[in-house]
Amino acid sequence: MPLQLVHEGAQDHRAAPLGLDCYIGLPDPDAAHLATMLESKAEAVMAGADPGDEIAFLTALGDPASLSHRATIGSMALDLAPDPVTENPSYDGLASARSLARFLASFVGEVDGFRLTSREIARELRTVHSSGTCRTTLLPTTWGLGVMLPDGPLFPASAGLGTAFGLGGANGNFTFADPERDLAFAYVQNAGSAEIGRMDERASRLVEAVYRSTGAGV
Repeated sequence: MPLQLVHEGAQDHRAAPLGLDCYIGLPDPDAAHLATMLESKAEAVMAGADPGDEIAFLTALGDPASLSHRATIGSMALDLAPDPVTENPSYDGLASARSLARFLASFVGEVDGFRLTSREIARELRTVHSSGTCRTTLLPTTWGLGVMLPDGPLFPASAGLGTAFGLGGANGNFTFADPERDLAFAYVQNAGSAEIGRMDERASRLVEAVYRSTGAGV
């Protein structure tokens, strides 16, 4: 998920103009309001649970030699208690849904007078740069520049996302922006998905409801 690092440049030039609460490593954890996270299937696998055979990615997570493991939990200190100050870019982004939605919105239009990119760069962001089986998630995925594009099980056009770009997180978090609808959306939760490999059903229902409310339908 595209989050802001807590470095001076990112804070001054991106987070501050948009009023974002988005971090990888909190500068002041005592001042933050953090939700208590409940264990999901992904966390259970990380802790050594049997992933079963329902999806190759879960099995690969438990294999230290796999790219799936090295690109995700391989960067994490699993033997230590979670620490919001620690910068684990592959997994420990912290943000509110409102901030994530504002961040995505700033790619396609002005948010309180601030736009993160030009229209030309936004178009390039949404251009297909790769498509096929992702070597990390082992799922069919279409990518723009750091964002998912329809179609694929994590970012399906069938949910109404045919003109959108964004990111479906492995644990159920979901963000997107749809320039054709002038729409940005973010969903975060504290109880991760029961499975990995497709768009979380909770997020899917919300996305479909949002598109219905705009008259777009699904």
